Amino acid sequence: MVESMVARDFRASGGPVPSRLERACANGVVAALSADARARLAPWLRDRPYREGHVLWERGERPERIYFPLSGMISLVVPVKPGVALEVGNVGREGAVGFHDGSAELPAFAQAVMRVGGIVAHVPVREFAAAGRIDEELRRVEAMCRGWLLAQAQQSAVCNAVHSADARFSRWLSRVADATRSDVVPVTQEVAAEMLGLRRTTVTLIAQNLQTAGIIRYRRGVITIVNREALRGAACTCCHQLGRVRWPSELLKEAAAPASDPSARTNGASTQDAPTNGVSTHGASINGATSNGAATGSAATGDPY
Repeated sequence: MVESMVARDFRASGGPVPSRLERACANGVVAALSADARARLAPWLRDRPYREGHVLWERGERPERIYFPLSGMISLVVPVKPGVALEVGNVGREGAVGFHDGSAELPAFAQAVMRVGGIVAHVPVREFAAAGRIDEELRRVEAMCRGWLLAQAQQSAVCNAVHSADARFSRWLSRVADATRSDVVPVTQEVAAEMLGLRRTTVTLIAQNLQTAGIIRYRRGVITIVNREALRGAACTCCHQLGRVRWPSELLKEAAAPASDPSARTNGASTQDAPTNGVSTHGASINGATSNGAATGSAATGDPY
């Protein structure tokens, strides 16, 4: 079974196998919940690995599960022409996706796809909604996760209209690194170009310039960030507007923190967790499933489709 596959990965790491709920706490939203709220979800929590490119739901469908990434990253993409889809938002360990519009029986506007492979916990939409009806904290989770995706979509609209291809690419690459908590980004230049609505040749030029500047290294399918601060400096201001201060996981922690505990408050939009190549939970490592995989020079403005 898939569940045993995840357990085997933990066992192979040499540590004890944590429970499903313990594993799910690798997601910042689940970790920020109170014990009571987590207990409401515990009977329904499952997790499994997904490879890069796996489609969680198609545009026009209604998601059947709420997805909480434990590693990797989920992209929400909208088709613009056959074979081409632009990213309108993404979620890593700081959030969750799959919430229905409670005001209407509307299908999903965007497709959800694993952009970076990893392990994802999930809860049936119906069960989460039932728990939310009696738990205000879970309703707050839904509102914050929706708000995070809306903020990304709105900021992306501005970004695509006014910022250069160089800055947009640096912002996107920095965001993927933050979402996956890793400086090793398994994304091809083709995928990056598609997500941003740029030509592949434009992305290649930007990546070459960044590599020459000592900011990244790249080989086919993998981009390694050498200097994350320099990459953020090359990014547009959207990188800071969509920083940690807006993450659902941080907002939940802030909401739960006593007013007298400033150490629990989010400290600025540009502060990020230290990158890792895996996620440590109760002494075990959750490593993303394999996937395939840049960003500043003077590559001019964007090349929208």
